[in-house]
Amino acid sequence: MSLRLSDLMPTVVLRSAVGRDAPELARLWREAWRSANPGVLTVAPLAHWEDRVRSEFGPPCTALLVERADEALLGFMVLHMAHSHLHQLFVAPGAQSQGLGGAMVQEICQSLCPAGWTLHVATANLRARRFYARCGLIEGAVSVHPTSGRERVVCSWRSVVP
Repeated sequence: MSLRLSDLMPTVVLRSAVGRDAPELARLWREAWRSANPGVLTVAPLAHWEDRVRSEFGPPCTALLVERADEALLGFMVLHMAHSHLHQLFVAPGAQSQGLGGAMVQEICQSLCPAGWTLHVATANLRARRFYARCGLIEGAVSVHPTSGRERVVCSWRSVVP
């Protein structure tokens, strides 16, 4: 995958999240999480997601938003830059399967964490696992998430220097 955010049409912008973005981030996160987990019968209310945005998307992490020129939120990623670890990457359901997620991954690989990075993916989320494999990430050890108790696999990407 070599498509970058700057290659997408219509043009998208990558910017850091600010406090006033929390409600919109929470809405997108809830919708995208529900889309990625269709077998879950009950999804927490929006207030739960807003609380998580406010507690998890700030320092030491950096939340980056992907928006169209009209400021419509299309996706976001949350990175712990010091650890080169991606905590969250979500694309709005209506913007999925159009290259945006792959372009976001390329942005991490080429600009944000060019030496390499990791993330955890729920083992049951086969769609996300296939996506990250197509993006060049390699699966590693399986563990249990300390809060949710869900099984997850660590995926990693390392720069290949010619």
